[in-house]
Amino acid sequence: MLMKEAREQFSTVRHDLGLYRCVQNTARYSIDRSTDDLVAVLGKALVKVILRHPSLCCGIINEDKDGPSFVRLESIDVSKCIDHRVLESQTPKEYEQSLIEILEHQHQQPWTDIHCQPLWKLTVVQSKARSSERTTFDAIFAWHHGIADGLSGMVFHRSLQEALNDRTIGAIIDRTIKIPDTISLFPSQEEMIKFKITWLYLLAAVWHTMRPKWLFPDSSPPWTAADVAPNTEKFEPHVKLFSIPSEDVSNIISACREQKTTITGLLQALIVASLTKCVPDATSFTSSTPFSPRSISGISSTSDIAVQVCSHSSKYTPDIILAIRACSTPSQSTYQIWEVARTFRKALAADMARMPTDNVAGLLPYAGSIHKMFRSKLGKPRDDTFQVSNIGTFKNEGDGQWRIERMFFTQCGMAGSAFSFNATSVFGGPLTISVTWMGGDIEELLVAKIVADVQYALKYIASGREVSLGHSD
Repeated sequence: MLMKEAREQFSTVRHDLGLYRCVQNTARYSIDRSTDDLVAVLGKALVKVILRHPSLCCGIINEDKDGPSFVRLESIDVSKCIDHRVLESQTPKEYEQSLIEILEHQHQQPWTDIHCQPLWKLTVVQSKARSSERTTFDAIFAWHHGIADGLSGMVFHRSLQEALNDRTIGAIIDRTIKIPDTISLFPSQEEMIKFKITWLYLLAAVWHTMRPKWLFPDSSPPWTAADVAPNTEKFEPHVKLFSIPSEDVSNIISACREQKTTITGLLQALIVASLTKCVPDATSFTSSTPFSPRSISGISSTSDIAVQVCSHSSKYTPDIILAIRACSTPSQSTYQIWEVARTFRKALAADMARMPTDNVAGLLPYAGSIHKMFRSKLGKPRDDTFQVSNIGTFKNEGDGQWRIERMFFTQCGMAGSAFSFNATSVFGGPLTISVTWMGGDIEELLVAKIVADVQYALKYIASGREVSLGHSD
C-alpha cells in the first residue's frame, strides 16, 4: 500500500547511487543481573518499538527514479531484524576494534529488497568474556537515511530502553507482526516547513554552482582533500572512536559557556586549527553542520523518528588561517581557537534564527533531477572540507533497570565532505566522538593527526590549560 511520495530524495538518491548507505547509532546497555535469552528479551521489546514508529514499518519503491515513494510493509519478521554477535576478544581494546570492524562492514552494505524489507536492523554485540552477574551489550541501530535523521537514532534507543524496562510486555506469540493499515508517516519536511528563498540567496547559489570557473575562479579555493570518486566501485568506510571522560566533559562545557560558545563550535575551531598545521599549503577550509528544524515543524526531538535536517555552512577564509598560523605561543593559539568557536556559534545562531528563510534545504525544489545533481558531483572537487554533527545528550530517565552507559553515531563517507566528526554524549557519562571518512578521500595518517590534535586540545581545555598547536603527544 502506498503511504506517500518520498520527499526525502536527498537520501534515497544517495543510497540508489551507492554514495551514502546508512547511518548507525550504537548504545551500550547494561543491567545488574544475568539475562538468559537476550535475543528473546530484545525481540519482545522491538515489537513495541516497531509499532510505535511508522518509519520502521515502511519500504521504498522507485528509488532509482525521480518520484520514489514509501510503502507500508505488510508484516515484519522481528527475528530477521536482530543480528546477535558474540566476540572472541579478550581485552577491551580488542573488543573495541572488532566493534569498529562491524560498523565499517555495515556502512559498506546497501539495503536490498527495499520495497518489501525493513530499512533498518539491530546488531547486538557482546564479548564472550562477559560477566555472569551483569548483562552488557552494544546495540547498533543501522538505518537507511531516507527514513530517519541523526536524532532519530537517539529516539530509537530511548524507545528500546523504555520497552526493555516495561514489565507489562508479554511473550511474543508470533515472531512476525502484522503492520496495521492505520499506520502513516509524518508529512515530508517540505510540507511541514514552508521554506522561503529570497532572490538574492537563490541568485548567489546559482552563481556559485553555474558560473564558468575558468572565467571567474575562486581567489582562495578551499582545500577539500581528494575529488569525489568517479564511481562507487571502491567503497571503503573508515571509523575512529575516542571518548572524553565525564569529569572532563563537565569542565569543557563550563569553558565553552565562559567563552560564549558550544562544544560544536569548539570542535569546529580545533579541527580548523589542526588543518592549518597539517595542510600547510591550504589557504581556506569549509565545513557543513547539520541542525534540526524540529522546533519549527513541531516534530518531537525526543520521541519521533523522522527526517528533519537543515544545514549551516562555514568558510574559514585566508585571514583566519593566517591568524592561526601566526600564533607562536599557547596563549595566542588558545585565543584564536576560542575566537573561531565564538564566531561559529554566532553564525549558526543567526542561520537558525532566519529559519525557514534562506537555508540550503529550501533549495532542493530548484535542483531539478536529484539523480542528475549527484551524478554531476562524481569526479569533481567536493563541497566541504569536513562536517561536524552533534546530536546532543542522551539522558537515562526514571528508575528503570536497563541503563545506557555510552552512545555514539557513525556515518558513511560522503560526497560532500572529506571527513566527519560526529558527537554524542550520555548525561553524566562520556562524550563519544566518531570520526568517519572514505578510503581514497583523505589520507588515514592525516585523519589520525587531526584526531590526535583534537584529543590533546580537549584534554588541555578540560584541565584549564592553554593549547599549543602541533604538540598532540
